[in-house]
Amino acid sequence: MGNDSMVIKYWGVRGSIPAPLTNGQEKEKQCANFMDVIKRGGTSELFGNDADAPGLAEKIMQFLNNQPKSLAGTYGGDTTCLEIQARDSPLIILDAGSGIRALGNVLLGRLFSENNLNPLDSDQERKHDLHLFFSHYHWDHIQGFPFFGPAFIPGDKKVNIHFYGKKNAKTRLSDALKGQQEYPLFPVGWKAMPCKKTYKELGRIASTEIPVGKVVVKYAELDHPDRVLGYSMGIGGKKFVCATDTEHRAIEDPFLIELAKDADILYYDAQYTPEEYSGKEGPSKVRWGHSTFELAVKTALAANVDTVVLGHHEPTRSDFKVEELMENALEFRNECLRLPGNEGKALNVVMAYQGLEQRL
Repeated sequence: MGNDSMVIKYWGVRGSIPAPLTNGQEKEKQCANFMDVIKRGGTSELFGNDADAPGLAEKIMQFLNNQPKSLAGTYGGDTTCLEIQARDSPLIILDAGSGIRALGNVLLGRLFSENNLNPLDSDQERKHDLHLFFSHYHWDHIQGFPFFGPAFIPGDKKVNIHFYGKKNAKTRLSDALKGQQEYPLFPVGWKAMPCKKTYKELGRIASTEIPVGKVVVKYAELDHPDRVLGYSMGIGGKKFVCATDTEHRAIEDPFLIELAKDADILYYDAQYTPEEYSGKEGPSKVRWGHSTFELAVKTALAANVDTVVLGHHEPTRSDFKVEELMENALEFRNECLRLPGNEGKALNVVMAYQGLEQRL
């Protein structure tokens, strides 16, 4: 990990509902990849004619790793879950969508090999501590927790989970999580999970700073049905901001601009194209609680952000369409940078995918 202050890993970036690749989509990718190989001269031109040649598998894998994810790989179908490893701090997780299942499997490996959830923290007293922040309680952001392996480990490997979420007049944080594991919805009840659980509900108007080891967590209420919390994580002069499931209306959200000011990375909900959002293509998505790549770029520039990550992908959008959206986002970014008021600014635009790692 070198001297990284923070490592962000994306375990789920799909919006609304898990969307695994279908059999037809897999074949479409394979067909497009074969066509690309043929255009490059065929397999013999790229890899030679000897199927038993030493290092051939590595050569093919290197080729595939350099292909777009629409041809080899995928942007992923799991719903929102981000892992934050920070120096001298307990592990932080943002949301528990279906992506938390795979993260949990990795954390089980750390528990039984290194006996520490966060490789960047050497403090033995908090080696099993985990701080889980929820943006909100819609199902695609909590549905993976019943499959989170570390929550089921008893004894000396027991994990201490600190849950954070917005205060709600109708539903308590603990009740929102318990509810999806009540009979007949799930075979294992909430109380049967041996992990230690503590809860902190966050005020929706007057936000406070939350220290998590050396990390300072701040939050702001953003626009979404029943509202949502955006979070910033700061350590050693580095700053990451997560703003999923947020809508912009006519202008950039001033609360988000303040939260994301001078951030190194802003993860932003870009579920819809501008045409989808406005209703020019399909039914209008206004007041559905999600945003577009255009407002992602505008918000990042207004907040003086270094890198904006486009995520919470529309579940019906194929990997080919995700890359098309990325091309449009880059073109829009370039147009914005030519506008008066943006002179001298720069902005990196990244398309989120499962497995993406960013280091600060």
